[in-house]
Amino acid sequence: MVIVLLGMSRNLRIEIPDGIYHVTSRGLERREIYYDDHDRSYWLSLFGSVAQRHEWRILSWVLMDNHYHIFLRTPHADLSVGMHELNAGYVTTFNKRHKRVGPLFQGRYKGILVERGYHYWELSRYIHLNPVRVDMVKDPEAYKWSSCRHFFRYRGRPDWLAWEEVLIEHGKTIQVAQRAYRQFLREGVESPPGSPLKFQTASTILGSPGFIERMKTWLDGKLPDKEVPAARKLAREISVETVVIEVCREYRISRNHVKIRGGKNNESREVAIYLCRKWVRTPVEQLGTFFGGVQGTAIANMVTKIRKRLKHDPDLRAKLVIIENNINNE
Repeated sequence: MVIVLLGMSRNLRIEIPDGIYHVTSRGLERREIYYDDHDRSYWLSLFGSVAQRHEWRILSWVLMDNHYHIFLRTPHADLSVGMHELNAGYVTTFNKRHKRVGPLFQGRYKGILVERGYHYWELSRYIHLNPVRVDMVKDPEAYKWSSCRHFFRYRGRPDWLAWEEVLIEHGKTIQVAQRAYRQFLREGVESPPGSPLKFQTASTILGSPGFIERMKTWLDGKLPDKEVPAARKLAREISVETVVIEVCREYRISRNHVKIRGGKNNESREVAIYLCRKWVRTPVEQLGTFFGGVQGTAIANMVTKIRKRLKHDPDLRAKLVIIENNINNE
């Protein structure tokens, strides 16, 4: 595998063939980067041209007033080249149209390397719920300037949008997956989740402990520790086993009571799965296997159930405080 390391004097950028990234660019001093729909339409047209030229597969995207988010796969380890074409090309036209000079974006884009299949639904939902979080719309499908509606409707869907790569994780057919994803979005509207990006390591990598370790091995000896803060520290990883041990300790039960499927309203099992999704960098399908063959939609439902209960159940909140303190003190 060819790994390209860029931007060493500022922050670490890792580019790999078929790499998957969450990318964002923000306006200078949080100023608007789109003044009207003409600007948004031009950005989207330019974005599509860049994606096609570099054969990028876009998993999801959203345009906000002062920033944008992109979730994408790059077959040819060329994220920086493509992002330069996108941002520089947009700024040139934007400045000319609005008769302004100077920078538009706050420095370079921020890109996080994501493990394949890791938190795809959560990352995509996080992106699609951006306009809902700031009260621009109540239904993410109603927002014109995101990929959300294209997950459900063919009309106007761009060829470079790889919507099926996100949906197929949770359904044997596209129709089943679409229904499950729509429900997943609704749950996020009703009970807003935290950002999956909070689990990133060194502001650079998002993935399971195994993925982090592989990246550390590949990059060993190549990182200029004195120059790049992100290269000096890769965060301590929390394992599924650690979560299960602490849940069992607090509930005074055996590991099998948590791991093995069977029975309803198994609070300890639901808490363990909730905490794993919160703290552990493990793809949802691996997590489902660990807990006895649970589907991704069932895991999402358990997480939503516990999140809702925490709002009005002080006893459950107290238990989770104890468990999380023990996890972090391991």
